[in-house]
Amino acid sequence: MRPTIPNSLCFCLLFLIVFKVRSQEKTLDSLQVELRNHTLQDTVRASLLIRTVSEMTYSDPNEAFPLIDESISISRNEKWTKGEALGLRQKGNLYYVLGDNLNALDAYQKAVLLSKNISDKPLESSLLSNIGNIHADLKEYDRALENYRAYLNTARELGSRPDEIKALSNIAIVYNDSENFEEGISYLEKALELAKLENNDLFVAAITNNLALAQKKAGAHEKALVNYQKAADLAQQIGNKYIEASALNSIGEINALLQNFSVAETNADRALSISKEIGAVEWQADSWKVLSSAFENKGKLAEALYAYKEYITLRDSVLSEEKKSELTRKEMQFKMERQQAIAQEEIKRERLVKNGYLIGTLVLLIISALGYVFYKRRRDALEKKKIAEFNAKVAETELKALRSQMNPHFIFNSLNSISDFIARKDIKQADDYLVKFSKLTRSILENSEKKWIPLEEDLELMELYIQLEALRLEEKLTYTITIDESIETDNTLIPPFILQPFIENSIWHGIAPKNGLGQIDLSIKKAEDMLVCSVDDNGVGRLKNHGQTHKNNSFGLKITKNRIDIINHLKNTKGSLKLFDKNEGVRVEIRLPYEAQF
Repeated sequence: MRPTIPNSLCFCLLFLIVFKVRSQEKTLDSLQVELRNHTLQDTVRASLLIRTVSEMTYSDPNEAFPLIDESISISRNEKWTKGEALGLRQKGNLYYVLGDNLNALDAYQKAVLLSKNISDKPLESSLLSNIGNIHADLKEYDRALENYRAYLNTARELGSRPDEIKALSNIAIVYNDSENFEEGISYLEKALELAKLENNDLFVAAITNNLALAQKKAGAHEKALVNYQKAADLAQQIGNKYIEASALNSIGEINALLQNFSVAETNADRALSISKEIGAVEWQADSWKVLSSAFENKGKLAEALYAYKEYITLRDSVLSEEKKSELTRKEMQFKMERQQAIAQEEIKRERLVKNGYLIGTLVLLIISALGYVFYKRRRDALEKKKIAEFNAKVAETELKALRSQMNPHFIFNSLNSISDFIARKDIKQADDYLVKFSKLTRSILENSEKKWIPLEEDLELMELYIQLEALRLEEKLTYTITIDESIETDNTLIPPFILQPFIENSIWHGIAPKNGLGQIDLSIKKAEDMLVCSVDDNGVGRLKNHGQTHKNNSFGLKITKNRIDIINHLKNTKGSLKLFDKNEGVRVEIRLPYEAQF
């Protein structure tokens, strides 16, 4: 599957898909009839194949590959260079839709070379835009801008206003994604002016919606509201439910921030209805989030809880897909960098060999020099490989750590606990639990991308987590937190949530099955240049709860050991993780390098 299209932009692509689908079946049937009637392997058939594949790109991309390969083969045999370039571009589009950026880039680059050979500037510029999309997906913003600007210059040279609008919008997207909102808004305003001159309501609605998004991110809420309303009204006029739902959601979100909860509820409710109609899961989640906030501020706690449950369920589904896309993006980026490094090394090798043949009188000297160069290259290549493997390990560990930070069972158990408090009419306890739960989830999401956070902040999160679990276990759990006097908690840094998996194991597999009161002792002390953190419980221990505990401990141990290995590698330290079985319970000791914020 193609990676999720960011809300910030690719509305133009969405429009093309939506309006194309309505006539796609008839057009595709007609083209397939022509193909069956025209079996001669000539440029006419090659052109028909390209048009057929274009209609299949978003419906059956996998089934389209044999057809586009046939088109490319015919074009080569007929020496029709433009046909071959068009076929390669369409093949790149198939790969791009399937999320295979590496093969898409390879096809586009081959097509660019062919378009340059025949001096076809419009084709070349469109391919540069496609390549820019890939670099933008990989967050290589400088390279994306380079390609988009080349596309813009050609569009202006050829006097193609629609292409100029697309180029300006793409450039704006890159600036907004890199949080340069001033430039992004400037380019969107230029694109909007041209779209109005074209009398293209579809482009006007999409660009107005994107302009409002940029203004919202820049903090200009009043301007954003005006443009969101314009986008929603125009989208309703032209019957585009995608833009309408997105704009209404954003209107509701901003009004919630401005404490206009009745307006927020009205718009979120309309957006939810439209989002369900078009099957837009991410926008449904956004609608439920706004509704939950509106209900809570109106004192409708039961409705707020239901809306929040729906938001959590849909958000987790969206996050799961985003994490898969992010992992795929990292893998693609690594493969592309490795491929480029290999290509560069191959070019260097060929140059060295060629120069060696040209210098006949210095054979012995060249052999010696080449021996040294090959040795150094191999050494450098091995070093690059180690760095690449280490970076891959960092990325994998960070993603696994993020996934393990918030156990889905904990989320749904917490929501069920809130529901139970409400059912028992214990509104104060439900409200207290909901406030703590919201604070904990928000803090986890905010800190998920950080590598180090203040110890004081991490301990607050751990304490909040233990308090929630204590409420859920009906005060069966007590705890202590002991900090060495020599440690300044607001100035000492620690990797976020590194203790959470062990606290969770202590509660779930040590104290929950225990008869009687459970105790967790968390202590932080300093030993020379190391920070020693320990989690000590009086639960049933690993031996009495071997089966499930072994599995969960293995997962938590593996992730935490990987994180410590990465820290040791980066800082040249000797951090460690040790588990000690006691007569009653387990003690975990983690040693980390002492890091000060100032």
